[in-house]
Amino acid sequence: MTNSSIDTKASLDEDSPLEPSADDASRAEGGEPRVESATPRKRLPGPSLNYQANTSESRKRDNLEAKRVWHDMLKNKFDIQDVSSFLDAMGPGQPVQIGPIVKKAAYILETVAKKLENAEKEKDMTGPMIKYLNKVVIDFPPATKPSFHDTSNTRFPSVEDGDQQEHHTMPDITGSKPGQISHSGDWVWAQAGTVIELKYKIDIMDDKRRGIRDSQDAHNALTQLAKGARNLLMASGSCFVYVVAVFARTKARIFRFDRSGFSVTESFDFTTEKKHLPTFLWRLYNPQGYSTPLMRGADDTISLPTEPEQERMRKAVSNIQAYKGWGAEDIDGEHLWIRAARYNSHTGELEIVRCFTFGNILSRSDGLFGRATRVFRVILEEDVDAKEQDVNAEEPTVYALKDAWPQECRRPEADFYRLIEEHCKREVKEASGEEREQKQAILDSVAKCHGSLDLSVEHDNSDHDPQLHQTNPTGEGGPNLARHHMRLLLTPVGTPLKDFESTKSLVGALFCAMRHHQTAYNAGVTHRDVSEGNVLFREVPLSGHEFNGFLLDWDYAEFTPAGAERFNDWFPDNPLPAADVDKSLKDITGTFPFMAIEIIKNSDGVARHPVLHGPHHDLESFFWLLVWMVLRHTDLNKDPLACSKLFDRLGHQMKYTYVGETIPIDNTNRPLYALLERYREAVKIQNLPPPSKPDNDAEELFGPAPTSSNTTEAPIPGNLKYEDILGILKAVLVQSKLPWPENDKAQDFVLPSTRKAGRKKDGSLRVSMMKNATGDSSASLSVGTTAVAGGSGSKKRAAAEVGVGEGSQSKKVKTAEGTVKSRGKKK
Repeated sequence: MTNSSIDTKASLDEDSPLEPSADDASRAEGGEPRVESATPRKRLPGPSLNYQANTSESRKRDNLEAKRVWHDMLKNKFDIQDVSSFLDAMGPGQPVQIGPIVKKAAYILETVAKKLENAEKEKDMTGPMIKYLNKVVIDFPPATKPSFHDTSNTRFPSVEDGDQQEHHTMPDITGSKPGQISHSGDWVWAQAGTVIELKYKIDIMDDKRRGIRDSQDAHNALTQLAKGARNLLMASGSCFVYVVAVFARTKARIFRFDRSGFSVTESFDFTTEKKHLPTFLWRLYNPQGYSTPLMRGADDTISLPTEPEQERMRKAVSNIQAYKGWGAEDIDGEHLWIRAARYNSHTGELEIVRCFTFGNILSRSDGLFGRATRVFRVILEEDVDAKEQDVNAEEPTVYALKDAWPQECRRPEADFYRLIEEHCKREVKEASGEEREQKQAILDSVAKCHGSLDLSVEHDNSDHDPQLHQTNPTGEGGPNLARHHMRLLLTPVGTPLKDFESTKSLVGALFCAMRHHQTAYNAGVTHRDVSEGNVLFREVPLSGHEFNGFLLDWDYAEFTPAGAERFNDWFPDNPLPAADVDKSLKDITGTFPFMAIEIIKNSDGVARHPVLHGPHHDLESFFWLLVWMVLRHTDLNKDPLACSKLFDRLGHQMKYTYVGETIPIDNTNRPLYALLERYREAVKIQNLPPPSKPDNDAEELFGPAPTSSNTTEAPIPGNLKYEDILGILKAVLVQSKLPWPENDKAQDFVLPSTRKAGRKKDGSLRVSMMKNATGDSSASLSVGTTAVAGGSGSKKRAAAEVGVGEGSQSKKVKTAEGTVKSRGKKK
């Protein structure tokens, strides 16, 4: 989860880095989900593409790679329905006679039909269509009446923020939200209720073949519609949205997009089949089942607070000790009431609660299909009520409210949080003395889930419609790929890793998160998606702790066999369905830039045998995450395309080459440089090919095979281990001989252009491999106790200084993870 950026991903989801295949998402007998097959995931637009979009060209509308990804995503996730069935599936609108609406618009439609028949280009279709649509809705109730506008030359800014922004979009016709009968000024997607795209000739779908027409124009038109639907979903938070395509002058199709796929009507001529569009618009803007004017598909568990309610809740926020320094502009934002659930602290039962959002949204996925994760900062009305009734009551807790659409076949994320927290509590109970303090520090610092609500089922004290909160089965996956709407209340609230105040704090956050990963694995959970959005800083630091990072987002986690057994022992009232954990751990998960080399090789089919996802793969992901942050948010590499060159290449070869060479950054930040070098060498050793089996006849004839010319003994492949990597991090964080620079906070990442970057003023190419201060770029550092090989004296000293020398005195530095020993004088 990241600040106003994507939740979720690039992989090979959106919110999802990688999506499941239809075959793998099959269910077990008796209807129990076969969770172990809920991956692998395919590359999807949105985060999955953005994490591989490190140049300005990659965000342009005509980018070929982006077009291909959109095409691949859309091609098998739809179904075509006859118009009557499609409209029936929308559900009834408020009671009304459609006949009078059709009759009132009929004379306009006749004129419009003639103009459309004489149209020579798309632009000629815009005016007549808008005139007809506004006539259809003219007698809608004022509270639900929309208006339609020509926006074909109006730039809608990207819904994404910061470096995740895509190109602007310009829908041909935009229908407003209910009750907005006029519009002036600029448009943003939050003001749009639906869009209509006009195509002079192009029909996207082929009704006879029940598929997408096999032409580039058809694919481009579908992508345009899908992007409009994606923007509507992101801006509105709706469960599903509708868009319309008008083509061949008087033909139309209606599309419904949700988080699994889309449904589309067969082609119809709206000038002769006159009821279809009026019926659609009435049911879209006047659906039954909502207590306030909302569009069909809007989330019925979200509402807008009144101004007195906003004032009351903003005052409650400003009285919370940790937020007293916040000004009105910090607390303000898009205030919403969102329904969620929290465990009762006494009974453990889930209770429906009312959450008030404040400040900027913490995270928002930019994918179309996938988890569509959004994260809000919230306080609960129930806590504010309690504080107002009793001044001695605890002040309201500030939660991160996670709103997402996971696949129904996945394990509930809350199960992983429950097991990890219970494991930590038991460890604290069984420990004593200093060890108990360290265990308590970990329990205090790990992310926790305080409630999980599945909106696709009915709940007491909640009158929402469960049908709204589950996706339609469409396309090749059918019901096996269905998603359901979930909400989790989490602590702590986080801030993005890319906003680090110093490179030391960045490394400290990774250290904390790695300790959390180790704790989870000891409990019996493997994370499997270490990435930028899943390692955060605490918004409110823990008192007395120097480092305040944490690991979260267990959507793609899996139990180890021991963890599954432990969960069923500790939570017998909620046993796990029978599942082949080993098979699940062989699935391919992760966010592509941060995936371990072996996992990528497995996804490419290069691996010699199926790979079981283990903790060593995630430890490698921490390395790639650190490299990603350094290349994007520091000036230690002067090549603006460095991140693109490494991470925008599919396959494992670029990473494999990268770990075989010295890290291409300036070594002026000595502790960071030394850390990266030692970490790189460890990753390199992890990815060495296994030694070949000696041939007995060859050895008998020629003797043992020669070793490498640079060493007397060939390196032996070895997996990364917690104690080794945590040891390296501890050393640089507390090493007095390697002072960390001051005032080296994160720099904003500006997308470079491939047309400008990488060239000097004289036009020659800039060398991307940075040499160190002594001019030596060939030296390398070893890991652990292995000797330092080659290179300059400064590099040797850096390697030696990172290690903790024998007999050195130590001091203790308290972190969010416990006590870290450092070299130096005793205090």
